[in-house]
Amino acid sequence: MTSTEMLQDFDPEPAAARLAEAWRHRRRLTELPADERPAGISQGYAIQAALQRRMADGSAGWKIAGASVSGIKAAPHGAPVFGYLRDPCVHPSGAVLAAPPNGAVFTLEVEIALRFARACRPSAEVFEPATMIDAAYLAVEVVCSRFIDRKAVGVPSFIGDNAGFHAFVKGDALPQGAASALLAAPAQLLHYGEVVGPALAGDDRTDPLAAMQHFWAHAAALDLAVPAGALVTTGTLIRPHDTMKPGTYEGRLGDARVVFSIAEVVV
Repeated sequence: MTSTEMLQDFDPEPAAARLAEAWRHRRRLTELPADERPAGISQGYAIQAALQRRMADGSAGWKIAGASVSGIKAAPHGAPVFGYLRDPCVHPSGAVLAAPPNGAVFTLEVEIALRFARACRPSAEVFEPATMIDAAYLAVEVVCSRFIDRKAVGVPSFIGDNAGFHAFVKGDALPQGAASALLAAPAQLLHYGEVVGPALAGDDRTDPLAAMQHFWAHAAALDLAVPAGALVTTGTLIRPHDTMKPGTYEGRLGDARVVFSIAEVVV
């Protein structure tokens, strides 16, 4: 069965409604019911798109996950996964994030986000960072799936859950944007001055511009329009850090910084 045929026989709306309810009420799911569960990657992205429409609160851009050489080799479908940066979940450096939902952990990733200078149509043009990207930022993505165990549910359901996106914190701009030497430099994450997220290197580290090529292919396949000012956060530069601990966290990359706090749990 082709992906087109799979989509013709699949209604993403019930799963999207269930995931939207979980988002709004900070609830967590074991899995989707069998009759709502995506059977493949294309159905997962159909749920994701329906979820984004249903939340109806806008998008600042996209996230990329698993785009390192090692990540792609480990992926069952041999590709990164992508999700939307929901507008209300995009924060400036210094933000205070609510504690994770009961029983959940946050996965923190220090990343580089690139900003588009103009509107683009990936299905109609080649990615050219020198003319399309006007800024690069140090950022942190916070992953916290609506599923209790995001790995157990499988990649298609994880994609439907907007690839586990929870929050995004945008920090300092990098000098020279997409041409910055910092795109290849080591990053780290600290909690009250202690390194909790050491730098990745080699095949484990995301190459931001290589990750963007994967995003471009994904956006072209879905005929997505990329508006001027859209951000794409390109994937982790550090070993992802799982935490429930409150307090202040700081991502570092050269002289660039991104700072945020996780609030104390309110009993």
